[in-house]
This record gives sequence, structure tokens and C-alpha cells, in this order.
Amino acid sequence: MPAGRRSVPSPPGTKIALEPPASLVNELVALHTAGQLGLLERKAKETIRGWPDHFLGWKALGNVLLMQGKAAEALAPLANAVKLAPNDAQLHLNLGSALLALDRFAEAEGSYRQALALNPGYVQAHNNLGIALMNLSRFDEAAACYQKALTLKPDFAEGHNNLGNTLLELGRFAEAEASYRQTLALKPDFAEAHQNLGNVLMKLERLPEAEESYQKALALKPDYAQAHGGLGDVLMKLERLSEAIACFRRALDLDSSLIQAHVGLDNALKKLTPSWHVPMMNDGMRNDAYFAALTAAVTPGSHVLEIGTGSGLLAMMAAKLGAREVTTCEAVTGIAEAARAIVADNGFTPPVTVVAKMSTRMEIGVDMAERADLLVSEILSSEFLGEGVLSSIEDAKRRLLKPEAPIIPARGSIQFALFGGDDIEKNIRVGQVHGFDLSRFNAIVPRKQYISRNDLNIDLLSDDSMAFFFDFAGTDLFPLSGRKIIEVVVRQAGRCCGIIQWLRLEMDDTVVFENHPSLKNPSSSWQHCAYVFPSAIDVLPGQVAVIAAAHNRNTPWFVCTGIK
Repeated sequence: MPAGRRSVPSPPGTKIALEPPASLVNELVALHTAGQLGLLERKAKETIRGWPDHFLGWKALGNVLLMQGKAAEALAPLANAVKLAPNDAQLHLNLGSALLALDRFAEAEGSYRQALALNPGYVQAHNNLGIALMNLSRFDEAAACYQKALTLKPDFAEGHNNLGNTLLELGRFAEAEASYRQTLALKPDFAEAHQNLGNVLMKLERLPEAEESYQKALALKPDYAQAHGGLGDVLMKLERLSEAIACFRRALDLDSSLIQAHVGLDNALKKLTPSWHVPMMNDGMRNDAYFAALTAAVTPGSHVLEIGTGSGLLAMMAAKLGAREVTTCEAVTGIAEAARAIVADNGFTPPVTVVAKMSTRMEIGVDMAERADLLVSEILSSEFLGEGVLSSIEDAKRRLLKPEAPIIPARGSIQFALFGGDDIEKNIRVGQVHGFDLSRFNAIVPRKQYISRNDLNIDLLSDDSMAFFFDFAGTDLFPLSGRKIIEVVVRQAGRCCGIIQWLRLEMDDTVVFENHPSLKNPSSSWQHCAYVFPSAIDVLPGQVAVIAAAHNRNTPWFVCTGIK
């Protein structure tokens, strides 16, 4: 009651109205039609004060709160209205909508079924019941609800869209597409239907059409987080990683809780920047070896070419050591963009120029004014050959370097030894576990495995051996393949699990880097490769393992052909 006013009792004999007058009902309707929600809420509360036992005020208050997105506050007034007018189908519908907004789907189902018991032809109740059932994962029942709504109202665009969502969940993709297209025929500016059509086209692997659908959704609704996320998924599949990452980030700017975008962004970044990049940058032994070799090679007049920019670390080392010019190329656009920013942050633009392309596509006069005086690269995979190092160096020597230009590393070799040990074996093969024989599982485990942990004890059962040697500085053309038989003498008795392989890099004539398995490097740029035998072999000192080693310029491989 307003301050300063007193309640005045009605004179004796006065008849109290049992329901609000028609004029008040008309006023409530007019405020609702005009969208004057604040005034409507105040008028509804006045109605409740005047007629607390009549459903109208409670219904009006519940509805206006629901319209303002205040489902929790709307719940009590709507529930009270239902008690006062249990035969009002619309009240049951609205109560169901409040429950639906609060994720109380089973209770919402009950309200919608009550509305339909009172009015079997209530299209919106059939539709909303379908939504509740969808959220309860009862997809066949939800589809039946939507189909009933569409039987009653064939031009119900939202119903066609919702039916499409259910069919999509049921894996009936062609039918879902038809439903979405029917939705858009009825309502071409329905952004959600364009988004949903994009989703089903993704399932059907029709990626250009899916991209177009997401773009149409965003043209209609630029801040549509789910459409940005969906477009990101399409662009990921189309290998347009930088665009995909931008879409996922935009989606998360709009809705930080959108799991689809978090997962998509994480997958895109993993594809763009594999996890070995960070330990590579933090590998102190590797960095020291490169810096020592660059210190000996760089002069104030040097034009340095780097293949494989990564973070720009080696390029900045060369610039710090006084190189006149450093050209560094990176095939992955997103990484090249990050490197440009890092180089600029560190004050090395110029002399460092980052070129976003593969070295084999660089051109003198376009990407570089002249041939370089020195080449530095780190395009070596854990098994040495996996990043195309041989073809890249061949091409650089032919087109991008001056004759006799030094190369860092100058030489490299693929090293290996026989290995075993309980620690490492438990990470690469399985045998008896808790009294059960699981050894058959080894038949489906990859023969080549990467050892990422540095805390495992590895027993080297033979001396180090060199499988293949590559003279980068002294060779212009490398063979297309290599194959040899190497006899390895067992030096230590043990259970031999296979062959472990690592890298040895001669940066120049004095500086050598080797990621030997005996070294415990907390942040290693290259992993060890284990070529696991089909079954472990017990070996004794003096025995000889016959190893067949081969490579095809891109991948090495090792097989033990026998022990003698």
C-alpha cells in the first residue's frame, strides 16, 4: 500500500466484486499488445491485490515475467493461476514454458500433456511437448509431437524446424534436410533454420553448401554464436585453419560456454600447432647448439635464410648476432602470423622478414632480393626425415643459396640401438596383467611408437649404431631411398623389446647435438622412436642382431630379421 494511505473498510452492505471488471481486462490486454511490460507487470500486481482469489492477475504476472526472461520468478504466479483455473489450457502451456526454461523437462512434459488433455488441437502445446521430449532424449516421441502439430498447421515454420532437429538426432539426415528446406520456404529469414541446415549438410559431407548455409545465418544474425562455431567446423574440414580459428574465437567471444567452439578451437590449434612446438622452443640443449653454430657462421654482411620459422627463435638469434638480413619462411599461415608478431615484439623487424609460404615456392626477386649466404633449418622430425628435409635442402641449394653457402646443421645421422627395460616395456607392450594374459593385444598396437616421456629407464642392450648419414652441406642431390643390413652386437643381457632411434646433428665442424636416450632432457624437441618387435626377445652378450634398415626419403624403418 502506498505510504500515507490507510485501508478504508467497505461500508456495510457493499457488494465486493468476485472478478476484475472488463475494463481492467481490456487494459491488461492493451498493455500486452503494446509491449509495455513494465506497466503490465505493475498492473498485474495491482490486479492480484484487488482480486487475489482470481486467476487473472496471477496469469498476467506470470506471463509478463516469462516474457522478460524471468522464468524462475514466473513459476509461482503461473502455478497459482493453474490452481485457480485448472481448465485453462493456455495456463498449463505457459507453466510448461517456465519449467522448460528452467530445464525441468519432465515437469514441463506434464504441463504440456495437461494442456493437450484440455485442448487436443493446441498446436503450440504439441510443439512444446516435442521440445521437452527432445531434451529428455525421447526423439521418436518428439518427432510424433511435431508431426501432429504440422498436421494441424502445415505452414508452421518453427514446427518444421523442430522436426528437422529431431530427425537430425535420429540420424535421418535426408529427411532432416527436407524439413529445414520446408522451414526456409515458409520463412526465408529464419536464421536458426539456415544454421540447422548447415549442420545436416555437414553430416552429409556437402561442405560448400554447409558453408553457404552458415553464411546465410550470419548475414541474418551476425552475433549468432552457434553459426560462427558451425562455420568454423566446416572451414576445419576444408583445411582453412586460420579462418576456422577466427570463427571459433568469434563464437567464444559471443558465448564463452559454447562447448562446440571450445572443442573446435582446440582441435584447430592442435592441427595448426602440434604439441611438440612448445618443448622444442624450451629445449635448452638444442637452442645452445644452434646458437653456438650461428655465432660461428653469422657475419655483419650475412643474409641468412631460415626454413621453418616456427616461433621465429632461430631467425631472431641470427639477427641478434648481427646478420644484415634474415629471411625466414613458414608454410603454415597461422604460425607465420604469430611469428611476425613475436619478431616485432622483440624489436627485430627489420632485419627479419617472415614469408608465409614453403621454401620450395619462394622466388628470388619476389620473396628474397638475392640468394642467401647461410641456411639454418630445423625441419627435422623425430625420425629425421618426416618433414621433407632432403627435398627442401636440395631445392634451397639449387635456387635460394649462394654456392658453397654454409648450412646449419651441416650434417646429420639416424642413430639406433637395441633396447629393453621394465619401465619402457610397460609403455609399449602388454603381457600378464592381474593374472590375465593380454598379450594378443600387442598384435593391434602400432609397431612404430614415439616415446614422449623422459622419466622412463631405458636399457640400451647394444652399442650405438648409425643407420643413415646425410651430408647437407656437401650433397646436392640425395638418393631416392636407402637400404642396408646392419649387424649389431649385443653388449648387455636382457629382454629386448625392439630398436630405439634418435638424431645426431653436426651443426658445424665442432658443435654436435644428439638427443641420446641416456639423456634426461626435461624439455625435448625431438622424441625417440621405438620400432617394437612383434614379441620381446631374450638376448645375451655376444649375440648378433641382424637389422634391416631402410628409408624412402620421408620415413625410416627398422626390422630385426634374426638373432644369431
